[in-house]
Amino acid sequence: MPANINSHVARLHRFLPFSAAHDQIYEEYQTGEDNLDLSTVAISYAADAIRAGARCVILTGDAGHGKTHMCRRLIEAGLLGHAPDRARQYLLESCDGSAAIPPASGVDCVALRIHKDLSEIQPPARAAQLIEEAGTRAGEALVVCANEGRLRAIISSEGAGPICQSIADLFKDSFERGVTANSEGKVHIVNLNYQSVAAQSGARHGSLLKRVLASWVGDGRRWGERSCGTCTHETVCPIRLNRSLLAEQGAASELRLKRLEEVFEVLERLGHVVTIREMLMLVSYVITGGMTCADVDKRLAGGNHRTGWQHAWAFYNLLFRSPPNLPADRTDKGIPVLAALRRLDPGAIAVRRVDERILNRGEVFEPGQQDLQFLAGAGSRVTVIDDFNGNPQTRAEMAREAEATGLAVAALRRRAFFDDVEGAGSVMAKLGFKYGDVFLKLLEGRLQPHERVRIKNIIIAGLHAIQGLRIGRTETMLYLVDPAFGKASADAAIVARQIPSSRVNLQPASSAWLGGPDSRWFMPRSVDWIDRSVILRVDERLGVLKDLPLDLLSFECVARAASGYVSEEFYANEIRRVRIFLGQLAEGATEDSAQITVFMRGQLQNVSLDQGVIQVGGE
Repeated sequence: MPANINSHVARLHRFLPFSAAHDQIYEEYQTGEDNLDLSTVAISYAADAIRAGARCVILTGDAGHGKTHMCRRLIEAGLLGHAPDRARQYLLESCDGSAAIPPASGVDCVALRIHKDLSEIQPPARAAQLIEEAGTRAGEALVVCANEGRLRAIISSEGAGPICQSIADLFKDSFERGVTANSEGKVHIVNLNYQSVAAQSGARHGSLLKRVLASWVGDGRRWGERSCGTCTHETVCPIRLNRSLLAEQGAASELRLKRLEEVFEVLERLGHVVTIREMLMLVSYVITGGMTCADVDKRLAGGNHRTGWQHAWAFYNLLFRSPPNLPADRTDKGIPVLAALRRLDPGAIAVRRVDERILNRGEVFEPGQQDLQFLAGAGSRVTVIDDFNGNPQTRAEMAREAEATGLAVAALRRRAFFDDVEGAGSVMAKLGFKYGDVFLKLLEGRLQPHERVRIKNIIIAGLHAIQGLRIGRTETMLYLVDPAFGKASADAAIVARQIPSSRVNLQPASSAWLGGPDSRWFMPRSVDWIDRSVILRVDERLGVLKDLPLDLLSFECVARAASGYVSEEFYANEIRRVRIFLGQLAEGATEDSAQITVFMRGQLQNVSLDQGVIQVGGE
């Protein structure tokens, strides 16, 4: 029986950056079955803003966040009500700002004048003029797309007027106060750089990542009798295996999808911005591994091994290690998030109780699974982990067996992670973040007051350690070393300023904006939002607040430093940023005193000059 060609697998390939047909990833080129209708908070927000009377909506964000997709969806059922084919025609022909697009028959809405890329307008003054004209046209609203750099150039150009000034003021307020609309509600900014692919949305049954994955692997029509069901390679196909792991095993599949969401939550909280385009490429990659149906058929032709090689294309291995058909530099360049994911590889983390179960005791996984069979040894025999006990005779054979064993052990650890074999413990702990759970509790507001005080004391102790001060965790004062003397030595340091811990606070980013969450037009309500950082806020009094955002890695760095030591090479960027912030705080000291505080041999002492005599006091 010949191998079948699954049209859905061919479709997934058109979303891969290393495929010749990858242009289908771009909204303007999608046709037919490649058409995607992604439901996001940003689309709903933009539609609600226009219905509420907005005259100008700015969609800003890096390439790949879905600005053009939002324009098409607004032309469709999102706002104007046009059919998909008609909406795509408008997108290709009428989204250059030259004409307004009317609503469909029977739809009560203003017309939309859309420009899907302001970068196409040169010079910036011409683009500014287009924005200014939005305030002169009745019965329509303007929607424009621009990345942040281009938008700043336009609103500060010679053609800028009152609307551009309103956008400039709102842009500043969006960062300082978290508001997304001006006081009149006529101008709105939707900043898609804050959008998350892993944010939970109860109304939409999970994150965008989970919804796309569930759709692409869960639709039985795409994997049924006409495609995979009658294929001679169905039982040994790695693509079909991924579909089984992610969609056909009930609670186990649901757990794996949930674990994927959690991994991407961690990734985003480490400061990595994952665009929708990159997410679509990644989903296509973890299902197919860059293989087509023809590639699978070719690999199985000529009497090759039917099993023992599929593990390299199992979704959980693809996330952290490139398959044989795609070099690592190629996958990392095409899908940059893969390089960041490799740093979270659970296959590289040795946890004794996990290894004891999956390597020594065994019987954790059902026997005969394709992804748990490996080719090993000079004779390329198919084996399972229990059979990795060969007797190498040469250095080359020893190296081959060591490599094969390492690959198998890493694969088993990854599978155990996604199947939650260990059970106890959070994802943060399993990925090596000692203070990850505390970080999440701070973001979610699940700490009691005494717990918050304890964590704040740990962070203050970490700030002291980063400056070179050896002070205990129970200190109620934040001491700041004079920046003129750089990092303090272990013997002595001059303290420029002391701030009571009562004026230091830790809070999630969504509650740190001064605009307040009571506003209808608020940043976390404009996109699929996830809190990515804890804000270390220092009250300077007289209404002056100084903030230091701590993402997961920065928080882990400061908290670990509280124990007295932190790897300066590994956390070099985080430590540098923290020291700059503390130096700026120290320079902001307003106290005028002839007394100098010195930290010496673990104690604080006061040095003063009295009538030419130097006096040293303190403990």
